[in-house]
Amino acid sequence: MSDLTIAWEYLTGYCVASHPSRRDRAEWPPHPARVYMALAAAWFESEPIAEDKAARKDHEAEGGALRWLEGLGDPEISLPRVDREFERTNVDVFVPINDSAGPSAAILQSAPTLTRDKQPRCFPRVYVGDDPCVLLWRDVNDLETHQNALSQLCSKVTRIGHSSSMVSMWVATNDEHPRTESDSLIPDVTSSDMRARTIPNGFLDILTDRFGKECRDQHELIGEQIEQLKTQKNNVKGKGAKEAKAEIDSQVETLEVELAKISFQPAVRPTTSSWSGYRKQTLIAHKTLAHSGFDTDVLVLVGQRDLRLSAESTLLATETLRRTIMSVIPDPVPNWITGHRTSGEPLQDGVGHIACFPLLSSGFPYSDGHLLGVGIVFPRTVSRQDRGLAMRSLLVEPHGSQKEVRLKFGRLGEWSLVPRDWTEERVALKPETWTAAPNGRMTWASVTPVVLDRFPKADRIKQRTQWTDEVIGLVAKACENVGLPRPADIDVDTTSWQSGSPRALQKRRPLRGQDSSSTNQAALGNGFPAYPAKSGNGSKPQVHVWLRFSEAVVGPVILGAGRYLGYGLCMPWSEPR
Repeated sequence: MSDLTIAWEYLTGYCVASHPSRRDRAEWPPHPARVYMALAAAWFESEPIAEDKAARKDHEAEGGALRWLEGLGDPEISLPRVDREFERTNVDVFVPINDSAGPSAAILQSAPTLTRDKQPRCFPRVYVGDDPCVLLWRDVNDLETHQNALSQLCSKVTRIGHSSSMVSMWVATNDEHPRTESDSLIPDVTSSDMRARTIPNGFLDILTDRFGKECRDQHELIGEQIEQLKTQKNNVKGKGAKEAKAEIDSQVETLEVELAKISFQPAVRPTTSSWSGYRKQTLIAHKTLAHSGFDTDVLVLVGQRDLRLSAESTLLATETLRRTIMSVIPDPVPNWITGHRTSGEPLQDGVGHIACFPLLSSGFPYSDGHLLGVGIVFPRTVSRQDRGLAMRSLLVEPHGSQKEVRLKFGRLGEWSLVPRDWTEERVALKPETWTAAPNGRMTWASVTPVVLDRFPKADRIKQRTQWTDEVIGLVAKACENVGLPRPADIDVDTTSWQSGSPRALQKRRPLRGQDSSSTNQAALGNGFPAYPAKSGNGSKPQVHVWLRFSEAVVGPVILGAGRYLGYGLCMPWSEPR
């Protein structure tokens, strides 16, 4: 077995192609299906005449290579690193279009006898530079059989996407594999950073049928025969010309009847309903480092700008997301999602089920604490395949394209979320911001308050020192409950060490003229709401924490009784305490 590497570079430095779901957005990286369609287009356009037997043999070999390529599965994608700051702003260009026909007052300057309306069109593009792009299939069979035909076909490809997106393409051997500073995307149905159109089996036949090639070839052949007969008729002279012309007219009439029977629709834009998930390949945390029981692969859902939520809305967002997940996953719902056994008993292993947590703008001088999105993290014991099968109905449409997650908040409105694009640069939306993978961090501080697992026995006011020591012990135990080592140093406070994070609990005071037991109280500043209590009990204390471990640990670090709904979320801390 050998690796198959198809590489190409953009001759102008720009990739010009529209995303299939948003015509005003550039498709980057190019989906494998788009690259395949560029190869197929080169194959269709280079079909030789029937008399050239050697060329026909090569053409058939190229077609065989394309059909072989369909069965290789989803390739890995290696790309030059692209800074989105260099993505060109879309500018509408008014051009004559072929989408619709009919009379028009607009005259084409290049052809004054033709009229065609001009309509606005945009051509989104991304600057990619001179480094090559690569599709890589590992350990493929029969590469030697198809390599020469595929190399010859690659040399015929002139563009991928728009006609201005000119490329040079080739098949690289293992020794010639392009070595550049690049981003790599690998197929992953679970923790995907993007969804791309892929190459289904029988794709070449699908493209042929959509174009109607067989009917078009037959129509063209009969048309040529009719023209030849008409030319032959004009050249008939002398004795017996009348009978010969009548015979030719009869043949032409027969062919015209046959031609009228051939009907084909206008060429249909090539599409595919085969989609697959890809995620950015990252370094794996060293096995000797301490991990929490949650996996470092965070499913990041990015909030759209239709609604802006503050940090105090954490529970509203995470509870609604959890209910949405439960409502769309078909029965039986796995216990690592419900958090309960089939008997109804709750799981007791610390990180027994998924956790939803807020992706807050926090930790930087100008952070304001609003929600940029929501993260979903899985127990490390659950395989990627199981995660993908369970979450597919939440994230993927039946035909395979990306699906929006809509959280409905009643009178407050609706918040739509989409899976994170792999090019997303906002720090709070990067999984490594919350996991510190792959190297881990020793010091962490909470951005949402830790809800203590029980009430301290000491009185917070009268026995302040004893109360603090007891709370520190509860926080240390909470770390052990999620698989982390006991911290070497712990501090607690009502105020967060992370910029932009509200207080652990909102302060309130009685209204003027009311005693301290009155329920009519006014809020003093911002703060997180109390975590919901069970069975009518009072809400458990919640505090912000600062943790220093004796060794680097890998997160996500989510502690306390509210960890499954985003309370107790910690972020690496780099400043002195």
